[in-house]
Amino acid sequence: MRLFVGTLDNYKLDSKGRLSVPTKWRERLGKEFYMVSVTVKGFNCLTLYPVDVFEEVYERMQCGNENQKYETTKNFFSRAEEGSLDAQGRFTVNQRLKVLSKLTNESEVIFEGNGRTIEIWNAEEFEKMQQTFDSSLGIYDLMDKVTE
Repeated sequence: MRLFVGTLDNYKLDSKGRLSVPTKWRERLGKEFYMVSVTVKGFNCLTLYPVDVFEEVYERMQCGNENQKYETTKNFFSRAEEGSLDAQGRFTVNQRLKVLSKLTNESEVIFEGNGRTIEIWNAEEFEKMQQTFDSSLGIYDLMDKVTE
């Protein structure tokens, strides 16, 4: 399994709300995928899920009682749309997802690999979210926190 890693800037939604996926990630994402507006630490971004990863997330939501399953999937699906890449590797973000993800036509965006998904951030939201991390912690400190 190859993961999405790295942070890529100098991307922009065009005047029609289209965005070009970085070339190195297009094949792994797939021609068809899912887009979900998510909240991370109180900040909003658009997350791209390859189809198999989206389906795995859905399957993990199928635990608990019927009301819990309904509430979880309802919330997740209400913030999701299907997407597909055109011949130039672009996709269109509809108005609803742009609003939920704090994106606008002509806005600068940052792509960030997040393992099995790709996050797309409004550059200003990304900077605010990054400031919430404790910069005194090194990578091994963070890894130790995960295994505690």
